[in-house]
Amino acid sequence: MSTLHFLAILSPKPDRVARVEEIAKSVSSYVKENEPGVLQYQWFRAGTDEEPKIIVWELYADQAAVDVHKSSSKLAWLIETEKEENNMREAIQVLPLKQFAGWASQS
Repeated sequence: MSTLHFLAILSPKPDRVARVEEIAKSVSSYVKENEPGVLQYQWFRAGTDEEPKIIVWELYADQAAVDVHKSSSKLAWLIETEKEENNMREAIQVLPLKQFAGWASQS
């Protein structure tokens, strides 16, 4: 299996963090229930109160799973919601990751 890793970095406005977390929970539930090729989809808080960050760690079984996620109605909803609500201080960054060292538990 050739897994694919991505890291998404979101920079919500300080007063919009709770709303972004609400959106994240909705998207996460959808992905878990509808996208079996997504092996890991975790959202984390980072940064400070003044400059909050939300990090999404994504692991996909293969490119087909990435394509399903990118074309999902829920991801389209997330993008449209951001356009309407303007929750972010800057554009969402999505970074493909290429592992070159390290390991993960076998269990």
